[in-house]
Amino acid sequence: MLSSKINGVKIAGVSSAIPPKKVDNTEYSSVFGEETVRKTIDSTGVRSTYHSTGKQTASDLAYIAARNLLDSKGIEPSEIGILIYVCAHHDYIAPATAFVLQKQLGIPEDSMVFDMNLGCSGFVYGLQIGSSLLKNSAADKALILFGDSSSRVVSPKDTSRLLFGDSGAALLLEKTMNDADVMTFGLKSDGSRFNEIYIPAGGFRHMNGSHELKVEEDGRERSDYHSHMKGTDVFVFSVTDVPNLVRDFMKQNELSFDNIDNLFMHQPNLFIIKNLLKKLKLSEDKAPMTIDKYGNTSAVSIPITMCDHYGDKSEGKKKVVMLGFGIGLSWGVAYTNIDTEDILPVVMTDYCFEDGLLDD
Repeated sequence: MLSSKINGVKIAGVSSAIPPKKVDNTEYSSVFGEETVRKTIDSTGVRSTYHSTGKQTASDLAYIAARNLLDSKGIEPSEIGILIYVCAHHDYIAPATAFVLQKQLGIPEDSMVFDMNLGCSGFVYGLQIGSSLLKNSAADKALILFGDSSSRVVSPKDTSRLLFGDSGAALLLEKTMNDADVMTFGLKSDGSRFNEIYIPAGGFRHMNGSHELKVEEDGRERSDYHSHMKGTDVFVFSVTDVPNLVRDFMKQNELSFDNIDNLFMHQPNLFIIKNLLKKLKLSEDKAPMTIDKYGNTSAVSIPITMCDHYGDKSEGKKKVVMLGFGIGLSWGVAYTNIDTEDILPVVMTDYCFEDGLLDD
């Protein structure tokens, strides 16, 4: 475990956004059959998801989340010195989508702007990197954006299509003069398992893959441009490596879930969540879930769960553990305090950055 502790930086705001198209999973009965859909809903816990439509991308959702957050906090774009966009499905091969977001938000030239290519662990990794850069730079505020449009990379013939939803989120970090504002992290990664979750085609290693749907070993039809996952291996990883990291992290930092208000964790599916909580001996009332409403939203699943749970509440400061895990393979855990007044409700948007449609 790569450990780190950062003081003098706090989470000053969290915002999330979803597209307007709500998909009830029972709608897939005509494709996969009523029994298959019922069993999938029961095992995964996903009853509905939200899908971007037309040319709306994950960055459009992240932009609205960021705009909502800055406006709500009364912060000018000129105050942002660091902008990071965390996403596994970017707008272009090049340039980094963060530059497109910089243009839309009006963040000045005197800033650091870049993308991070990560999925379900991206919130914890993005929080650690953003906090580290803010702590060790002249910037006073950082904006970490997250986006996911997994619904667009899942085969229409794959029942895992029922699991994935689209969304965006924004996280505001601020320097403080209070050393009691501390964030603690534990990170791990294992590139030897890079192909347990991946999309084979589209990059320079395999640019011209086949768009033809082919039946694979698990009986599902996919093309080279669709997401591929070794389900059994990923499940084992999720209920062994991930809880092992959490236990080591809690022990090393002398933390106990008895004194933690919430565990905000990635929402892969209900079966994995319940098995993971069982391994951690943690009751479900301390681990808010949104898997039923939004499905698996990758790096956005932690902030969207925060916004869904606390966005319309004001309950003061909470001690929270955040846990992300997935593609890479990568997994990470973080601990800090967060003021629930800084967590905004989930918003809905059909916004699309028209100037980004360069082919029109």
